[in-house]
Amino acid sequence: MDKKSFAAILIILVLTFTIALVIKYHRPASAGNVNFDNFPLTIGPWQGERDEVSQPVLEMLNPVDIFSATYTNPDGIQIHLLFDFFSSEATFGGPHSPRNCLPGAGWVVQQTEDNKIPLDHRTIPAGRFDLQYGATRRIMDFWYVTNFGETANDYTFKLHLLASALTFKPRDVAFVRFIAGDDPASLKALEQFQALAVKEIYRYLPF
Repeated sequence: MDKKSFAAILIILVLTFTIALVIKYHRPASAGNVNFDNFPLTIGPWQGERDEVSQPVLEMLNPVDIFSATYTNPDGIQIHLLFDFFSSEATFGGPHSPRNCLPGAGWVVQQTEDNKIPLDHRTIPAGRFDLQYGATRRIMDFWYVTNFGETANDYTFKLHLLASALTFKPRDVAFVRFIAGDDPASLKALEQFQALAVKEIYRYLPF
C-alpha cells in the first residue's frame, strides 16, 4: 500500500470515528418543555377522567410528561387516550413499541392494518391493532411523532431518529394512542372523538 492510499484510509477512519462520536454524544436541545396538566378533560360532548400512571412505568419510560385519561360520551361509550413526550436530552427511556409491550402484558394482536387519522388538511399515518385479552376485545390506534413526521412503523420510526441525529435536530419523540371497544358503535365514536381530540393533542406537542 502506498503512502497516499494509507493516508486516505486513515483520514476516512478518523472522520468516521469522529462522526460516530458526535452522533452518539451530541444531544441537541429539546424543542420545548411540555406540560399536559391543562389538557382539557371536556372535549366536545366527551367528559374525561385522568388515569394514574404507575411509578414503575414512569421510571421505565422516563417521559417529560404523560397524559392518560378515559373519556365518556353521553351514550356511555368510553375511549382511552394516552400520549407522552420524550426529550432528546434524556439519556434513557423512550416510547415502547406496542408490538412488543402488548404481547408481554398478555394481549394478543389479532390483526394489524394501516389507518388514516384526519388532521386539518392532511392525514396522520396511524397503525390499528385488533386486540384480545381473554374475552375482552379492543381496537387501538397509535403513532409516533418526530421532527420528520408521523409513523406507526417501528423501522420508519428508527429511521426518523437516525435522520434527526445525522442532521443534528432534536430527537424528541411523542407517542399517541387511542383505545376503544371492538364494536360498530365504539368505532364510530372513536372516529368522532379523534376528530376533536387530535387537534387538542397537537396544540400541546412542540412539533
